[in-house]
Amino acid sequence: MPIVGGFLLMGTSLVVLAVLPASAPVWLIAVAMIPVGCCGPLAMQPTTGLLLENVPAHRSGVASAVFNTSRQIGGALAVAAFGALLVSRTDPLPGLRASLLIAAVLVIAAATANVLPERRGVLNR
Repeated sequence: MPIVGGFLLMGTSLVVLAVLPASAPVWLIAVAMIPVGCCGPLAMQPTTGLLLENVPAHRSGVASAVFNTSRQIGGALAVAAFGALLVSRTDPLPGLRASLLIAAVLVIAAATANVLPERRGVLNR
């Protein structure tokens, strides 16, 4: 379950970053950021493998392309939305905290979706 573990650890780290006081030492912030940087790849590689394992071989190219395109679009939208939260106020700290908490909720929701009962045949249509 590297997907669930990676997402849960990443979500927990994002929450920790969101609640750290602004006066927190840089080393503590850096340590709290390590799981965010490490757990994304820990979850994405098995997710890609799981996707390609569950589609017919003749559709693997399309499935891979759609998956990677959606990841790129999601990343671009996240940068735009979180950037808007940061610049919408004179003090960027509330926007930063909101961005981190939104990201944590989304990552934990993804972890939860990975432990829900599997629906057979959904990916093979």
